[in-house]
Amino acid sequence: MTSLIKNKTLKSSVSGIILLFLLFLFQNVQASEILSDKEILDIKNEAFALYSTNNKKEALEMLNKIPQNRKDEDVFVVIGNIYDDLGQRGVAIENFNKAVNISKKPYKAYYNIGCILLKKKSYDLAEKNFKMSIKCNKDFPYSYYNLASCYIAQQQYSKAKRQLVKALSLKADEKDFYINLAYCYKMLGNDKAAQKIVDSLNKVKPST
Repeated sequence: MTSLIKNKTLKSSVSGIILLFLLFLFQNVQASEILSDKEILDIKNEAFALYSTNNKKEALEMLNKIPQNRKDEDVFVVIGNIYDDLGQRGVAIENFNKAVNISKKPYKAYYNIGCILLKKKSYDLAEKNFKMSIKCNKDFPYSYYNLASCYIAQQQYSKAKRQLVKALSLKADEKDFYINLAYCYKMLGNDKAAQKIVDSLNKVKPST
């Protein structure tokens, strides 16, 4: 009799868990159905505006109103950026990986993962992610720039130079690209090329 009572209790517990799980799924489906596409777009736009003005926590609260199954790559990337800014890099990478899993060409997610790994001095893994970002989008200059930063950190100046030249071919008005390229030329022993770049930068009028 005792064993039967225990078995009944176990079945009741399992039934309770299943019921809670079904209620959870039902609530998620309801939440997803309640918000229209326009409402989700409005939430995204407001959240992105908050993030751009450094109101990170408010932006995160807004984005968390979007059901998980309705979040797109941009939402996960911004959430990841917010957590990175807040110093929670593990949670940031989790959200970037979610973006990778739902997008065909998640260059922004790979780029941001690479940036976190670069900060952590995990150069091999950072390099891998910047290369994946480039594979997804060959026209994003900052992936080349940060890939070059990986090479510079490892004193691989020839490789860095090639990436910076590519970055400049895509965005010729980025001063940091020139500075790093001049540094690479300097470290490669080509002082003349390095000085030429420095001189050209000195002639640029500061933006008003």
